[in-house]
Amino acid sequence: MAGFIRRQRNRNRQRFKNWQRNHPRLNWLLHAGGCLHWDRESVARGIAVGLFVGLTPTVGIQTVFMLVGCMLLRGYFPAAFAISWISNPFTMLPLYWLFNVIGEFIFGYLLKPDMFFSPLLGDAGREILLGLLGSLLIATPAAVAGYSITLHVWSYLSRKLERKRAARRSARANKKLNASGAVNGGA
Repeated sequence: MAGFIRRQRNRNRQRFKNWQRNHPRLNWLLHAGGCLHWDRESVARGIAVGLFVGLTPTVGIQTVFMLVGCMLLRGYFPAAFAISWISNPFTMLPLYWLFNVIGEFIFGYLLKPDMFFSPLLGDAGREILLGLLGSLLIATPAAVAGYSITLHVWSYLSRKLERKRAARRSARANKKLNASGAVNGGA
C-alpha cells in the first residue's frame, strides 16, 4: 500500500511540474505572489483563505477568489484549494440553509423587504443578503480558527519530528560508538 501511495504522489508531482513547464507566466505569477511557498505561515494563511472563501456563497468563482486572496496574503494556494472543499456539492445546500438561518436570526429585524425596489426583488434580495451576512458570520471565525490551529499543529508536529530525528541521531551515534568500542576492545 505504501508503494502505491508513493508512486501516486510521484505521478502527481510530475504532472504538476509538467503543468508548471507548460504555463511559465502563470507559474511565475504564483511563485512571485507567494502562492507556492511551503512554510508554516503561508500554509496557515492558505488554510484561512480557503476556509473563508469555502464558507461563503461564491460557488463557481471560489478558485479565483482563493487565488487572489492567496496572492494578497501570500498564502499557500494548494492548501486553500484543498480546504475549500468543505463546501462541496453534498454540503452546499445545508451550508447555505444554515447561513440563511443565522443571517435571519441576527440581521432579520434590520432588513425589511420594502428596503429594496420591488416586492419580488425585495424578498430575493433580502434572502441573498441574509445568506451572505450569515456566511460571513461563520466564515470569519472559521478562518481565524483555521489559521491558529494550523500554526499550533505545525509547531507540535515539527517538535515531534525533531525529537524523533534527535533520537535517531543519538541511536546512530551510540551504535557507531558501540561498534567501534567492540572493534577496539577486541584488538
